[in-house]
Amino acid sequence: MSSESGSPPEKPAGKDAEKKLPGKVQEINIALRRAYDSAVDETIPQSMLDLLNKLN
Repeated sequence: MSSESGSPPEKPAGKDAEKKLPGKVQEINIALRRAYDSAVDETIPQSMLDLLNKLN
């Protein structure tokens, strides 16, 4: 396979990419993923839902 000149090489995505990263970068990725997952799992407070409903 050849790539066009000037185009960046393909980078592996997902967990395969994490295995190839340096230790510190991999640790940061894991910490960010945990923080994101934690934020997604949080419930929305009723006061925030009330404010959002006022916008409708």
